[in-house]
Amino acid sequence: MNFISLDVETSNPDMASICQVGLVEFSDAKIVQGWKSYITPEDVFSDFHIGIHGIDSEKVKDAPKFPQIARNFQDIVKDKIVVTYTKFDVNSLNRVSKKYKIPRLQFTWLDTSGVVRHTWDKYARDVFGLACVATDLGIKFQHHDALEDAKVCGEVLVRAIEQSGKSIEEWVKQARKPIDISKDDIPIPTIKQKGNPEGYLNGEIIVFTGQLSMPRIQAATRAAEAGCDVEDRITSRTTILVIGNQNLKLLSGKEKSSKHLGAERLISKGAQSRIISEGDFLALIES
Repeated sequence: MNFISLDVETSNPDMASICQVGLVEFSDAKIVQGWKSYITPEDVFSDFHIGIHGIDSEKVKDAPKFPQIARNFQDIVKDKIVVTYTKFDVNSLNRVSKKYKIPRLQFTWLDTSGVVRHTWDKYARDVFGLACVATDLGIKFQHHDALEDAKVCGEVLVRAIEQSGKSIEEWVKQARKPIDISKDDIPIPTIKQKGNPEGYLNGEIIVFTGQLSMPRIQAATRAAEAGCDVEDRITSRTTILVIGNQNLKLLSGKEKSSKHLGAERLISKGAQSRIISEGDFLALIES
């Protein structure tokens, strides 16, 4: 079972704005070595992305530009199976190659998220985030560091291969095939979820608003696993509102969403509600 696991971080929503890359080599299901580098994206850093990975223009000021590492990068991945979690990282590599008018990197690609969806029915209907899957498998890591994410992506793949009994070469052929979600035992995901009664946040009523760094259904699942009841609207029972990045085009000229304003009204009337950021939410459920 030999492969290279890859992850990138970007400085803003443009997938060509790569600001960090991480590679981890696996041999016989074990980590052989890892490598990461900051990249000067020659682009702006958005506050939202800095909040996710902590990388800003100061950290990359002495880092190489992507073309400076591209040849060495190609030598590492040539004739190898390269795995990522979802298509984002490969699309970023293709976009940055187009940006600099250099040849695309050539390798055999495997999407670990597809392997996960085929292997465990729990994830069959939707692509769950890497952090969510890692938590379920008991894998601890520092999310949104390219080297850490690459390492965990590879470890998740190793677990899926062990669970399924299929080789990595078999998964290269099968991972992109459609998944049969008609079986009765495949759960239908929903935002509204009852919390784990044994979770240490049991009794909390949580609501999400704004754009999160993960699909909202995944945030809801993680909150429920930690014990929170998850609702889709603010009520007098709400105890936590998690605020993601706000899309100003959807706020009709307002600075805050209706959920945010509703939570503030409850607090002003004495309700024991808290308004927290996504970062605080992740710290809360991972503590």
